[in-house]
Amino acid sequence: MAHNYGDCSFCGGEVKEQRVELEYRYKGQLYLFENVPVGVCQQCGEKFLTAEVAKIIEHMVKTKQKWDKTITVPVAVFHKSAIV
Repeated sequence: MAHNYGDCSFCGGEVKEQRVELEYRYKGQLYLFENVPVGVCQQCGEKFLTAEVAKIIEHMVKTKQKWDKTITVPVAVFHKSAIV
């Protein structure tokens, strides 16, 4: 059963539950979670987590559970002089 998120607290738009990829940063590390149920504002795109989902994500990161996969992410330092 989908959670009732109410209206968006930023723009007042309608919020509907969707399954999305979510980025989470903790102590300098980036974690990606797939298929996360979140409320997404249909007007501005803001995402809302329920307390239950937020607690599950936090627990997974802090307990360093076995991850399903690991990916490599390219990183570049922005330099204004790099603009061609």
